[in-house]
This record gives sequence, structure tokens and C-alpha cells, in this order.
Amino acid sequence: MNKLKRIPWLFLLAVTLFTLASCGTSDVDSSTGSQEDKISTQLNVLADGEASFIIINGAEKEAVLTMSSGQQIEFQLLNEAKEVIYTYSANKMFVQEIQEKKLQPGEKWAIPLNLQEELAGVPAGSYKLIVWSTADGLENLKVETNYEWAGESISGATGKLVVESQEVTYVGQIDLHSIEVKNLDGVTEVMRLSEVAIPFFEGLEEGKQILVDYVVENEQKVIQSTRLVE
Repeated sequence: MNKLKRIPWLFLLAVTLFTLASCGTSDVDSSTGSQEDKISTQLNVLADGEASFIIINGAEKEAVLTMSSGQQIEFQLLNEAKEVIYTYSANKMFVQEIQEKKLQPGEKWAIPLNLQEELAGVPAGSYKLIVWSTADGLENLKVETNYEWAGESISGATGKLVVESQEVTYVGQIDLHSIEVKNLDGVTEVMRLSEVAIPFFEGLEEGKQILVDYVVENEQKVIQSTRLVE
């Protein structure tokens, strides 16, 4: 009789030991580090008011930045009431195709903001400048700084028109005095033609690389002369 009573207890003890032996702990790496964690951004503002947005690859391997269009950065200018006074992309058209930029370990990518040109027409004053990358996963790496805008256009304080040169791809003619081009950043721009520049574009094939000399009048680039890039 005693032997029969011992059997259930022995059985329960064996089951308990088997269950304990089956349970255990394992070390699982729960870290979720990503490529974006190694990317940093900064904003360099020069004494003349120009600025560059810099993306730095702090990883030990190549970083591939992917943009959904030809737009590489976005920036805004806010007044003291936190109202948006200027948005970089508001008056532009960008190539609608995926763009990639590869950064080697430790490499920096500096993107000029061209503020003297972009902010032409914005009243002088104290603003907040906010800049960020449009690359996937980097939209939250915004950099902001207080920015004093003197209100001068690209023509400068002297009021004299300054001739600038720019290499572009000819897209097509809008009307007799306007053409559409694509700059080296892939951004589509509209430029005006002076009377002396009109004959050059008669019959010009789309897709041609050209070098234009222009001045800025009333916030528009007006082409003075043009030549083909060989």
C-alpha cells in the first residue's frame, strides 16, 4: 500500500524536475541601431550671410542617402512670431525620380544654401533659419539657428547688377522671353531671356548642356549670353 502511494509523488517529482530543466534564459541583443544613427548634420553660417548644410557619415561603413526627388534639402525662414516667411521649395520644381548620394566613412557632404540669391526680396530682420535633409530617415535631423538677414539681393549693396555664370541643361522654351532649364543639382528653373540672348535658343535641341551668363533683375535670372558646353 505504501509503495502504491509513493508512485504518484515520484511521478510528480520527475515531471517538476523535467519542467525546470526545460526552462532557461537566453541573452538576446535588443539593440536596434540603424545607419541613420551614425549620420549627423550641422549648419555653417559665414560672416557674409551665406550658409552650408553639412551631412556627416560617422559610421564605419558606406552610407547611402536616398532622396525621392532632385531636392536634397529643405529650409525655412521664420520671423519672431514663428510665422514661415520663406520656404526653399515653394517656388521650385524638382526632378521626380529617386536620387542617391553615397558617403564614405567620415565623409562630409556640404550643400550650399545660396541665401544671398534665395532670400532676395525678403525684408531685412532677425529670423530663425531651420534646415534639414530630404533623404529618407533624416527628416528629423533639423538644424536651426538665429539668422540676421541684411535684406540685400545678389546684386549687392552697391545696387549694380552682378553677372553670374551657371551651367545648366536646356529643357525647353516657354515663350519668346522665357526658357526652362535644369541646374547641376537637378532643380528645374525658369530663366528670362534678354533681347540679345533670344537668337541662341532658336532651334536649340532639348537636353543640350549650356553655360549661361545672367544678372538678377526683379528676383529673376535674366540671361545675357550663352554658349554650348563641349
